Amino acid sequence: MSTPRGPARRVAALQLRTKLLLTVLGLLTVACAAVGALGLAALEVSLDDQLDRQVRDASFRAIEYGVRAAAGPSEELEAMMDVPAQGAGTLNARIVDGEVVRAGLFAVDGTRQELGEEDRRRVAELVAELGAESDEDGGEQWGPVDVQLAVGGYRVLVVDDPWDWGLVLTGLPLAETEHTLRSFGVSTAAISAGAIAATGLLGLVLVRRTLRPVERLSAVATRVSELDLDRGEVVLPAGAVVPAAHPDTEVGRLGHAFGRMLDNVGHALTARQRSETRVRRFVADASHELRTPLASIRGYAELIRLTEPMSEQGRSSLSRVESEAARMTALVEDLLLLARLDEGRPVVPEDVDLLELVVETVSDLRVAAPGHVWRLELPDEPVLVRGDPAQLRQVLINLLANAHQHTPAGTTVTASLGTGEGPGAGAEAVLAVSDDGPGIGADFVEHIFSRFAQEDHARAGASRGAGLGLSIVEAVVHAHHGRISVSSVPGSTRFTVRLPLADR
Repeated sequence: MSTPRGPARRVAALQLRTKLLLTVLGLLTVACAAVGALGLAALEVSLDDQLDRQVRDASFRAIEYGVRAAAGPSEELEAMMDVPAQGAGTLNARIVDGEVVRAGLFAVDGTRQELGEEDRRRVAELVAELGAESDEDGGEQWGPVDVQLAVGGYRVLVVDDPWDWGLVLTGLPLAETEHTLRSFGVSTAAISAGAIAATGLLGLVLVRRTLRPVERLSAVATRVSELDLDRGEVVLPAGAVVPAAHPDTEVGRLGHAFGRMLDNVGHALTARQRSETRVRRFVADASHELRTPLASIRGYAELIRLTEPMSEQGRSSLSRVESEAARMTALVEDLLLLARLDEGRPVVPEDVDLLELVVETVSDLRVAAPGHVWRLELPDEPVLVRGDPAQLRQVLINLLANAHQHTPAGTTVTASLGTGEGPGAGAEAVLAVSDDGPGIGADFVEHIFSRFAQEDHARAGASRGAGLGLSIVEAVVHAHHGRISVSSVPGSTRFTVRLPLADR
């Protein structure tokens, strides 16, 4: 599927209410434009018909008055130019053999104004261009047509004189019709613009009010997405989902469906929490109960070694029993620690100097694992945090032991310590353990802190354990209100622990 680009991408990124409002306004604009155009066209047709009738009436009055008032062609010509009851701007002209012999119009003050030479020539050219049409009375007439003269636009009609004294041209000005059309267009545009603006404001209010339940659902969904749902007790903000819309509407159905979904998720999380609680209690109880028999096994093995004569094979077998008992004891202790951390038991804090802790732990591992190169990058001053020193020591031991166990001999392991700014603008200690070993598989990094997680293809020199070391590290760091992260590429693996600094 292709990704929208340019304007299409910007439109796709708009909010739903913006899209709805723009769609409504667009449709309304098109409707207003169509209504305005149709109304203007209808008004123009109506005004043209009205003006045509007025032109014919004016032409009829001019000819009738001239015939009745005149005794000959010259007198008729003079009479036509002085027809009473003609409106201001009415144009009259007589054309004989293609030549305009008389042409004038009535001024606003009632006087007669003669046409100039340019307008006379335009009238003669117009008459030459027109064709003849037979009217109902059998006479001949041309038009009405529009003509542009120096004195303005006119609607003119040319009629054959009944006495065969040439042609009679009568015209009425187009100014009033054009003014009416312009006024209608401006009024329609203003009314449409006002209607669109009012619709936009009212539509914005209505759309926002209609989509308000959807915005509340979005806010609830955002809060739910920020919850840590994979462990611990989770309280969903189900009370916030109170659909305001009617359940028969689309928004109402969405709200009710979302509420039912949250209820279902809440029941599932509650069931998971009960199951996790039972499992944690079982692990804690089982770990606690196993400590006594394991101590007995180790004690009796030591007693047998000291009191009973054994062959070489017997002593080797007894050593295996002791080592496996010790390994199982360590596993039980790890499980018991995880169970206690899962129960959320508060850490009894005290000031812990991470600088001293790092130096002591790395010094011990230099003796225990001389095949690796151990380096320190430390500040000049102590770095104090509040926490349990035993648990923090176990965090550092597990990280260093993980680097030792999963990298080949000769690998350089670096423990660094410093300070930095936390997400809340508070100072924090930054403890990092890095190595230049073969790295961790990209698929495994996402699950590296999961319990009993083991990489299918372990790093060079790896010795398989129970897969609880890094789980304990993460649980202890979280119990101390800190964060842990890991980054790994071939040749560089780095675990970073961030803990809040102690207040001085």
